Formats: sequence, structure tokens, C-alpha cells
Amino acid sequence: MIKRLMENRKFSIAFVIIIAIEIFLVSSIPGGPPSKIPDFSLLYHFVAFFLFNFFLLTTFRIEEKITSKKMILVLIISLVYAVLDELHQFFVPLRTPDLVDFLVDSAGIFLSTFAYKYYSNKK
Repeated sequence: MIKRLMENRKFSIAFVIIIAIEIFLVSSIPGGPPSKIPDFSLLYHFVAFFLFNFFLLTTFRIEEKITSKKMILVLIISLVYAVLDELHQFFVPLRTPDLVDFLVDSAGIFLSTFAYKYYSNKK
């Protein structure tokens, strides 16, 4: 299934847009008392940015490979979106930017890049 998604750029673009909107909407939910399941929040951050970065990489892929410059550009775009996500939370009632969330976002982004590179090299 991943191979099929990687080959169809339109699906990748659609997934990037959907995930970006979903991240924004979840970040727009006003905060409340601390969650009893803090690990779920960290897992959400990791998975959301892993997928965002992965599908963004597939949209930049031309033919069979992605160039190093484009891979770095995707990393920058993903990291900037993670920073903007945290800054956005500054304006949401009872929410604040969190460095730990950004670090978890970054871990998802970098692991996604390594997974994509590994998968691409195996082909």
C-alpha cells in the first residue's frame, strides 16, 4: 500500500493537506485540566508529524528518487510547520507552546525521513 501511495502524487498531496488541516484543528481545541493520558498526546504528535513529513517527501519525489536538496527542503518545511503549530497554541485558550511537543514532532519528522530514505534505497 505504501508503494502505491508513493507512486500516486495526487494522493500524497491530498494526505499532506488533510494532515496539515487536522494538526491545525487539533491544536485549536482549547485546553483544560491536564490529561490523564499524557503519553497519548506525545504519541499523537509523533505520528501526525511522521505522516505529514512522509507524505510531503512523496510529493517532492520526481520519478524514482528524491534529491538531497529536496529532502532538506522537506525537513525544513516540516520543522517550520511544527514550530508554527506550537506558536499557534499560544493563541488558543488554556494552551501554551511546549518544547517537548516540538521535540517529539521533530523525532517523528526525522524518523520519517530516515524510513523514507531506507525504503527508497531498498528498491
